[in-house]
Amino acid sequence: MNQSNLNPSENMLDVDYDKLEKKALHKRLRVLLFISIVSSSLLVLFGLNWQDSYDLLAYCNAFYFSGFILFFIGWMILMTNKNILAPMIYGLKTFFLMFLAKKPKLDYYSYVQERKENPIPRYIVLTPFLAAIPNFIVAIILHILLG
Repeated sequence: MNQSNLNPSENMLDVDYDKLEKKALHKRLRVLLFISIVSSSLLVLFGLNWQDSYDLLAYCNAFYFSGFILFFIGWMILMTNKNILAPMIYGLKTFFLMFLAKKPKLDYYSYVQERKENPIPRYIVLTPFLAAIPNFIVAIILHILLG
Protein backbone atom coordinates (compact mmCIF):
# COMPACT_ATOMS: atom_id res chain seq x y z
CA MET A 1 0.00 0.00 0.00
CA ASN A 2 1.23 3.50 -0.81
CA GLN A 3 2.27 5.54 2.22
CA SER A 4 0.87 8.78 0.83
CA ASN A 5 -2.58 7.21 0.90
CA LEU A 6 -2.23 6.38 4.57
CA ASN A 7 -1.56 9.95 5.74
CA PRO A 8 -2.98 12.57 3.35
CA SER A 9 -2.17 15.48 5.66
CA GLU A 10 1.53 14.78 5.14
CA ASN A 11 1.24 15.80 1.47
CA MET A 12 -0.33 19.10 2.50
CA LEU A 13 2.79 19.97 4.48
CA ASP A 14 4.98 19.71 1.38
CA VAL A 15 4.29 23.33 0.47
CA ASP A 16 6.93 25.26 -1.40
CA TYR A 17 7.23 28.41 0.68
CA ASP A 18 9.47 30.13 -1.87
CA LYS A 19 6.73 29.88 -4.49
CA LEU A 20 4.15 31.20 -2.05
CA GLU A 21 6.42 34.08 -1.10
CA LYS A 22 7.08 34.95 -4.75
CA LYS A 23 3.36 34.76 -5.47
CA ALA A 24 2.60 37.10 -2.57
CA LEU A 25 5.32 39.51 -3.72
CA HIS A 26 3.96 39.51 -7.28
CA LYS A 27 0.49 40.20 -5.95
CA ARG A 28 1.78 43.14 -3.89
CA LEU A 29 3.65 44.47 -6.90
CA ARG A 30 0.51 44.24 -9.07
CA VAL A 31 -1.47 46.12 -6.42
CA LEU A 32 1.25 48.77 -6.16
CA LEU A 33 1.39 49.08 -9.96
CA PHE A 34 -2.37 49.56 -10.07
CA ILE A 35 -2.20 52.16 -7.28
CA SER A 36 0.64 53.93 -9.11
CA ILE A 37 -1.30 54.09 -12.38
CA VAL A 38 -4.44 55.32 -10.65
CA SER A 39 -2.58 57.93 -8.56
CA SER A 40 -0.64 59.10 -11.60
CA SER A 41 -3.84 59.43 -13.63
CA LEU A 42 -5.60 61.30 -10.85
CA LEU A 43 -2.67 63.69 -10.47
CA VAL A 44 -2.63 64.35 -14.23
CA LEU A 45 -6.39 64.99 -14.21
CA PHE A 46 -5.99 67.27 -11.20
CA GLY A 47 -3.24 69.16 -13.01
CA LEU A 48 -5.39 69.56 -16.12
CA ASN A 49 -8.42 70.73 -14.16
CA TRP A 50 -6.29 73.06 -12.05
CA GLN A 51 -5.02 74.77 -15.20
CA ASP A 52 -8.51 74.73 -16.69
CA SER A 53 -6.91 74.02 -20.04
CA TYR A 54 -6.60 70.92 -22.19
CA ASP A 55 -4.09 71.86 -24.86
CA LEU A 56 -0.69 70.24 -25.43
CA LEU A 57 1.11 72.58 -23.02
CA ALA A 58 -1.42 71.80 -20.29
CA TYR A 59 -0.84 68.06 -20.74
CA CYS A 60 2.92 68.63 -20.63
CA ASN A 61 2.59 70.61 -17.38
CA ALA A 62 0.20 68.04 -15.88
CA PHE A 63 2.62 65.17 -16.54
CA TYR A 64 5.50 67.18 -15.06
CA PHE A 65 3.31 67.94 -12.04
CA SER A 66 2.38 64.28 -11.58
CA GLY A 67 5.99 63.16 -11.97
CA PHE A 68 7.31 65.67 -9.45
CA ILE A 69 4.62 64.88 -6.88
CA LEU A 70 5.25 61.12 -7.15
CA PHE A 71 9.01 61.68 -6.99
CA PHE A 72 8.56 63.86 -3.90
CA ILE A 73 6.40 61.20 -2.22
CA GLY A 74 9.08 58.58 -2.94
CA TRP A 75 11.77 60.90 -1.63
CA MET A 76 9.85 61.48 1.62
CA ILE A 77 9.34 57.72 2.10
CA LEU A 78 13.06 57.16 1.51
CA MET A 79 14.02 59.89 4.00
CA THR A 80 11.64 58.42 6.57
CA ASN A 81 13.17 55.00 6.01
CA LYS A 82 16.69 56.39 6.57
CA ASN A 83 15.58 58.15 9.81
CA ILE A 84 16.50 61.57 8.49
CA LEU A 85 13.07 62.89 9.42
CA ALA A 86 12.97 61.08 12.79
CA PRO A 87 13.72 64.17 14.93
CA MET A 88 10.96 66.16 13.26
CA ILE A 89 8.39 63.36 13.34
CA TYR A 90 9.14 62.42 16.93
CA GLY A 91 9.17 66.08 17.99
CA LEU A 92 5.80 66.81 16.34
CA LYS A 93 4.29 63.65 17.83
CA THR A 94 5.54 64.63 21.30
CA PHE A 95 4.34 68.22 20.84
CA PHE A 96 0.79 67.20 19.91
CA LEU A 97 0.63 64.54 22.64
CA MET A 98 1.49 67.29 25.12
CA PHE A 99 -1.87 68.93 24.38
CA LEU A 100 -3.60 65.67 25.34
CA ALA A 101 -1.54 65.45 28.56
CA LYS A 102 0.08 62.21 27.38
CA LYS A 103 3.65 61.07 27.03
CA PRO A 104 4.99 59.19 24.01
CA LYS A 105 5.20 55.42 24.42
CA LEU A 106 8.87 55.37 23.43
CA ASP A 107 11.73 57.72 24.11
CA TYR A 108 13.61 59.14 21.13
CA TYR A 109 16.40 56.55 21.13
CA SER A 110 13.93 53.64 21.28
CA TYR A 111 11.86 55.26 18.53
CA VAL A 112 14.88 55.50 16.22
CA GLN A 113 15.96 51.93 17.01
CA GLU A 114 12.45 50.63 16.28
CA ARG A 115 12.46 52.44 12.91
CA LYS A 116 15.87 50.89 12.11
CA GLU A 117 14.66 47.41 13.00
CA ASN A 118 11.37 47.74 11.09
CA PRO A 119 12.09 49.72 7.91
CA ILE A 120 9.57 50.28 5.16
CA PRO A 121 9.95 47.47 2.57
CA ARG A 122 12.11 48.31 -0.42
CA TYR A 123 9.36 47.70 -2.99
CA ILE A 124 7.19 50.34 -1.31
CA VAL A 125 10.08 52.81 -1.30
CA LEU A 126 10.80 52.26 -5.01
CA THR A 127 7.19 52.30 -6.24
CA PRO A 128 6.67 56.10 -6.32
CA PHE A 129 10.05 56.59 -8.02
CA LEU A 130 9.19 54.01 -10.66
CA ALA A 131 5.73 55.53 -11.11
CA ALA A 132 7.28 58.96 -11.69
CA ILE A 133 9.51 57.78 -14.55
CA PRO A 134 6.74 57.29 -17.19
CA ASN A 135 5.27 60.68 -16.27
CA PHE A 136 8.61 62.38 -16.84
CA ILE A 137 9.12 60.52 -20.12
CA VAL A 138 5.71 61.60 -21.44
CA ALA A 139 6.28 65.16 -20.21
CA ILE A 140 9.69 65.37 -21.91
CA ILE A 141 8.28 63.99 -25.19
CA LEU A 142 5.46 66.55 -25.06
CA HIS A 143 7.97 69.26 -24.21
CA ILE A 144 10.05 68.33 -27.27
CA LEU A 145 6.93 68.36 -29.45
CA LEU A 146 6.08 71.85 -28.22
CA GLY A 147 9.59 73.15 -29.02
